[in-house]
Amino acid sequence: MCRDVVEIDNKVTVSQEWSQTEIEPYGPSRAAQQTSLRKKMHDHRVSLAHKAAVSVLQSRDEQCLQAAVALQMQQQHDETCRVFRTAYYVAQNNRPYTDHSDLIELQELNDVKLGRVLHSNVVCASIIDHISCEMRRAAIKAMIAANAQCAVLIDESTSLAKASCLVVYLRTTFDEEVGPVSFFLDIIELSSTTAEGIETALLECLDHHGLSLDYLQHNWVGLGTDGASVMVGSKSGLAARLKANFPQLVSWHCFNHRLELSVNDAIKCCNEVNHFKSFMDLLYSTYSMSPKLQRELKECAGELEVQLKRIGRVLDVRWVASSCRTVKAVWTSYEALYKHFVSKVDDRTLDSREKAKFTGMKRKFENPHFIQNLGLLYDALEELADLSLALQKADISLPAANKLIAREVEIFAARKDSDSQYYAEACQGVASGTFKGVTVLGAAGKEKLIAKGQFYQALSDAIAARLLPESEATLCKAVEVLDRTAVSSEVSPEFGEVQLKLLCTTFGLSYSEAKLAYRDYKESKGKVIPPALKRVMNVVNTVPVSTAECERGFSRMNIVCTSLRSRLSVKHMSSLMFISLSCPPLSLWKPLPFVKSWIASNRREATSREGPCKANASSSSDCRLVSLWNVM
Repeated sequence: MCRDVVEIDNKVTVSQEWSQTEIEPYGPSRAAQQTSLRKKMHDHRVSLAHKAAVSVLQSRDEQCLQAAVALQMQQQHDETCRVFRTAYYVAQNNRPYTDHSDLIELQELNDVKLGRVLHSNVVCASIIDHISCEMRRAAIKAMIAANAQCAVLIDESTSLAKASCLVVYLRTTFDEEVGPVSFFLDIIELSSTTAEGIETALLECLDHHGLSLDYLQHNWVGLGTDGASVMVGSKSGLAARLKANFPQLVSWHCFNHRLELSVNDAIKCCNEVNHFKSFMDLLYSTYSMSPKLQRELKECAGELEVQLKRIGRVLDVRWVASSCRTVKAVWTSYEALYKHFVSKVDDRTLDSREKAKFTGMKRKFENPHFIQNLGLLYDALEELADLSLALQKADISLPAANKLIAREVEIFAARKDSDSQYYAEACQGVASGTFKGVTVLGAAGKEKLIAKGQFYQALSDAIAARLLPESEATLCKAVEVLDRTAVSSEVSPEFGEVQLKLLCTTFGLSYSEAKLAYRDYKESKGKVIPPALKRVMNVVNTVPVSTAECERGFSRMNIVCTSLRSRLSVKHMSSLMFISLSCPPLSLWKPLPFVKSWIASNRREATSREGPCKANASSSSDCRLVSLWNVM
């Protein structure tokens, strides 16, 4: 023992006779020699050097044991992390829970160690719920720690199980330099769709995730909704009820929904658009319900070397970007569509009713007024689609939205007296008698021409009335003083301070700090943004001017909850949507903290020895194929 200690630790001093095992007895007889050896052994055993040697060996054994346990725990953690990554992949890619066990089996076949448990689809659901719960808790904890102002975006829809659901998003600032971000929080199943029922469900949801009433009283600054009366009703709507308890709350009717309403207002002023819409609906119904007609149209387009685009509805409940795609598809495929109409008119297998329908569509394509209307609406819808897509961006803010809308109002007002690209091309084709290879008729017949000046003026007035109303003019004007272009030139010393005070009062911020910072901002001509003013800008940008994020959430819900997964509970669907929409990609995600919190909550690891090993099982139908598999 002492010899081993000397080899391990040179600091322990042991006599040479014991470290080199050179002990020799003394005495004339064998008995005397044995007695001398026993005495030397006793004296050495009680010596300080031997006790130190024993202590060194014990500590070495303990360290080895600890190292072995640590290595075993590390292996268990590594295997559990691999299982967690597999479950995370299932959630990120909107896969069913049953894929978890198949992916585990695939990795085991590739000699990847994943333990003996946590391999079922039920455990996969529990792991995904645990990860989403921990991530939500971390996000809310960071919000509260930073005392950050937040906004709530909500939208109501119906799940696949025909239950009324409310999608809830939060918009807040985690990094002052990056600015506000919106992220999916939860989806709630509503027991009542009244304003009172939605208010109760929403506040319970926020409280469940750690946002107390005290925190919301000081930091809830914005509410984004669609235009339903239950949401924006001035007397008993959800926004009015919440403002009674949260005075600094700014409710905002989504700009994208308002844009659709403004387009409908403009169409009401121009009845000629309804005739165009009716014909486009006829085109949609003709080709969307007949694979045979689609195939024939594709053959016509192939002969003309034209790339077909899908024809949808126009100016319906969808946003204007889809209407623009429909008009663009007709514009691009004009020659192919006309050729198909001609071929169907000459088709002797059709009855007189079908021939009459295609004859009318053929004449419509030859009509000069229809061609001009098509070019006019293509130009207008392209502008509206660009505006709609810009307002749907995740980083859209109130100042940026106001600029885009004001600019669009001016563009539509200017187009009354000028010809835009596609309208000019349509007029040129009508004047020459040929448009995209189609001979244009000399007379327009009963087709009505849309009055260009009236149409663009109606659009300009409707957008200004809906998206730039007088009720929001004060706040929008106050926001403009924060723009860098407003202070880039020489301005008065007190420029913008009245508007800045209004913003600070509205959102519950310190005006004295913001005022000094704003003066520094003006002196630097907008080149340097002090931290106090940066906070004001971030709070202003937190106001949700669009609920497009909620619409994207419903789109993801339709992907997650398919007809084959209609029995998904709301809790599981919420966890899947949170990981799919708001969490980092698999390559950036670190599973170890979630594995440790999983184990801390008395859950088993992947290498737990409890329970039997998983057996390779095959269904009875598969067993009948063994003879075939053997020859393969």
